[in-house]
Amino acid sequence: MSKRIIIIGGGPAGIEAAKGAARHGADVTIVSNAPIGGRAGWHSLLPSKVWLTVAETLGYFHEADAVGIVDVPVVSPEPETVLARLHQIKEAWNAQQQQELADLGVSIVSGTAVFAAPERLELHDKDGSVTGEMTADAFIVTSGSVPIFPPNMKPNGKGIIAPRFAGALRVLPKSMVVVGGGATGSEYAYLFNRLGLEVTWVVDHQGILPEFDAEVAPFLQKALEKQGIRIVAGQMASEIEDQGDRVVVTLVDSTKIKADMAFLAIGRRPDVSDLNLAATGLTVVNGTVPVDEYGRSARDHIYFAGDVTGAPMIANRAMAQAWTAGRHAAGDDVSGFQLNTMIGAVYTEPQVAQIGRLDSTTVQVPYAAGLKGHLLPESGFVKLGYDSENGRLTGGVAVGHHAADLLAPLVVAMKAEMNIYDLGMLYSAHPSLSELLFIAARLAK
Repeated sequence: MSKRIIIIGGGPAGIEAAKGAARHGADVTIVSNAPIGGRAGWHSLLPSKVWLTVAETLGYFHEADAVGIVDVPVVSPEPETVLARLHQIKEAWNAQQQQELADLGVSIVSGTAVFAAPERLELHDKDGSVTGEMTADAFIVTSGSVPIFPPNMKPNGKGIIAPRFAGALRVLPKSMVVVGGGATGSEYAYLFNRLGLEVTWVVDHQGILPEFDAEVAPFLQKALEKQGIRIVAGQMASEIEDQGDRVVVTLVDSTKIKADMAFLAIGRRPDVSDLNLAATGLTVVNGTVPVDEYGRSARDHIYFAGDVTGAPMIANRAMAQAWTAGRHAAGDDVSGFQLNTMIGAVYTEPQVAQIGRLDSTTVQVPYAAGLKGHLLPESGFVKLGYDSENGRLTGGVAVGHHAADLLAPLVVAMKAEMNIYDLGMLYSAHPSLSELLFIAARLAK
């Protein structure tokens, strides 16, 4: 008899968990208090990527003279047209996901799932009233994450905004202060600058992209400053005031920065607020529930996957972890989730991408090591990490055009446990950016 599995949360992780479980024959139900696609999918991930596509396209015009194109026309974004395109993509992607789930026999129930006991859920409506109960053989919690805002820095949807407002940005201001040095802050600082705004980017003492290799931050900072972004480094914002016609960002040293608007990208935390985990007997540690490589908690029928398990909060990691949890909960003999094979990407220009660790022996090449690098208007680099004793690949980082795509073959190589010498035996199309991985690998001794 097939297992009955309930997925709590309908974002990218929840959808992937449902697909994984259903493809292994489970009877799957998704319980979600938001449309399928989730808060992150519809309110931050998709809007940001639509706007970033606009920024990337504008970049081609900015770089046209570097490849020999003259008399380039002046182009500018039209927010209403961009938002119309966002709506079209949202509708098409939602329909596609709904159809895929329907084809797999996945049921969708609207409501908030609240544990009443380890094996039982209550369904609550928007007012908190109980509308029903559900039981299952296994539960997979994919409730996502929520943004963090200090008391004196909260978005109001007017002069002070955050990622969730990007899908309703109908008028572009002349100036913007971006607060936060992580992936989201980096992308939006780049994005707003490409859209023609005067951008000041406030980055605290942790620096730009602190979770990435040490060579990334100075390279990206130099590139973005060259594009016209003013970066205020080593300073933390302490307060933001919306004065109506402008905002004032106050730093910890009392410096004040004025602009038309402010954008907050300070961080996120796992969202376990509505689950009533006390009823399950599970212990919350540092805001989340510890899990094993299958996403399984101390209650082995309750799984957690995605942002709700903590950092790194990136979509591909959430989906991969959720797929593993779904398959395992359904009874499949699946291999465990491997965080070290997940690419973390930042869609600035230059792009930044990293996988695994680089604290071992490394080899590095500039983009110019391959012919494709000479054809591009901007530079970049690729670095590989490996164990000098056995050649085992430990990670890699790329900064430059299409860095995220460039590193994709490394995911396969690391998953297949190839060593760096085997990687160096490979030759891809010439000229191409993917050659750089193999060129770098051939430098290993």
